[in-house]
Amino acid sequence: MTCGIQTLPKEVVNLIAAGEVIDSLAAVVRELVENALDAGATRIVVAVWFEQWRVRVADNGTGMDVENLHKAATAHSTSKIRSSDDLWKITSLGFRGEALHSLAALAQVEILSRLRGTADGWRVVYNSQGEPVERSVVAIAPGTVVSVSNLFGNWPVRRKGLPSVAQQLKAIQSTIYQIALCHPHVTWQVQQNERPWFTLSP
Repeated sequence: MTCGIQTLPKEVVNLIAAGEVIDSLAAVVRELVENALDAGATRIVVAVWFEQWRVRVADNGTGMDVENLHKAATAHSTSKIRSSDDLWKITSLGFRGEALHSLAALAQVEILSRLRGTADGWRVVYNSQGEPVERSVVAIAPGTVVSVSNLFGNWPVRRKGLPSVAQQLKAIQSTIYQIALCHPHVTWQVQQNERPWFTLSP
């Protein structure tokens, strides 16, 4: 007896696609840092908690208003391109509108942001489809803070297949060093379990 070909449910498709984009904590760091750089950040703080499978990236970039925050984790939502013509003029690091949507499918995602030049900051929490489920006003400096927690919490096989903590730390450090080399004007502060890990300055 053979199984016929069936179309996968949307939630399964999203999970598989997300796993192709985000495959490690280092990949989370890369995607969030690239978003921060695209927002014009000159100071980026990366914090990692391995036991919680958590990453937080804070930046002093342009920030987002509440309308854009609502759409930030929606599939194929991006501020980088508007049409196929723009694909030939890309200068940003990210443009597909997939990173935050993929993260929402694989983890708990919360974003705090305040658009530069505005008075209020906003906090938005997303569900696994990247839809906003909580919203509140917060006091925050202009810029954005993205927190990703419990990565692969519903995908234990992926967690078991990841390298050791030491290897993952090395991968995160290597990722940041490589990106920092291309952006020498940015100050980087990196923390591990609430403690300073390393700093890179212009």
